[in-house]
Amino acid sequence: MKTIVSIVILFFAFANVAAQKEKKTTAFEVKVHGKGETMFLIPGLSCSGNVWNETVETYKNDYEIHVFTLAGFGGVKPIDSETILQEVKKEMLPYIKKHATKNSVLIGHSIGGFTSMLIALDDENVVSKIVIVDSLPFLAGAYNAQVTEEAVKSTYGMMKQMYMPMDSITLRNTLKQSLSGMMRNKENLNFVLNDAAKSDRKTLGYTMFEMMSNDLRDDLAKLKIPTLVLTNWNKPIPQFPNFTKAEKLEMYEAQYKNCDSCTVKIIDEAEHFIMLDNPTVFFKEVSNFIKTN
Repeated sequence: MKTIVSIVILFFAFANVAAQKEKKTTAFEVKVHGKGETMFLIPGLSCSGNVWNETVETYKNDYEIHVFTLAGFGGVKPIDSETILQEVKKEMLPYIKKHATKNSVLIGHSIGGFTSMLIALDDENVVSKIVIVDSLPFLAGAYNAQVTEEAVKSTYGMMKQMYMPMDSITLRNTLKQSLSGMMRNKENLNFVLNDAAKSDRKTLGYTMFEMMSNDLRDDLAKLKIPTLVLTNWNKPIPQFPNFTKAEKLEMYEAQYKNCDSCTVKIIDEAEHFIMLDNPTVFFKEVSNFIKTN
């Protein structure tokens, strides 16, 4: 009888372990559209893959498009990690390698662009081309090129907890204010905000801090994949009224100076969400880049 009880207990123990493995939260969700060579799209902070809807419509007849939403963003279940973007990289890299074709393209916006850099620095052959949309290898160094990772980590540690005390209304209003300043075309605000407001508070703070406090500028010397870096220009922002278009281009080029395979371009009449603000020029630049040898 004791033997039977022991076997039953052992069975349920194994069953519980198996169930836990099955329920493990993954670092992203993905939706696939179209057919052809593969294109991978990573959205930015708080955003779901829906920010790429127009991009999908533009390229779905020529590409099999894999649209990611990162864990904790846009209503996707968060993962329990202190270094979320590193976990995303670990899971996304083998996924991309599995589905990549000869002329595959990786496009990342904002924190998705930063994640694209992490992935490409881990495997120099992961895709054929990369497009980074308004993202920097060291965001904290944008206006102070001499600042260090250590200084940022000691100064901005509270950023990780920034969203934690917010109720749903406060979170939505905070995100609305931030997103509004990142869009020239305000018609897209509510559609982006509705998904962003579903984001996990811890994930928002931790991923923003993770991107701010990691400096990839020197590492980019190892990036050999042809990479197009797109940034925007609309008009001087209130916080920096004397900051010119030429100075912005100079700042971006300085951040990417170690990357011989990177080309930096500015798209006018757009804010941070370039693909939504000026899709005509955005798709023209992307198409010209991915069609070149």
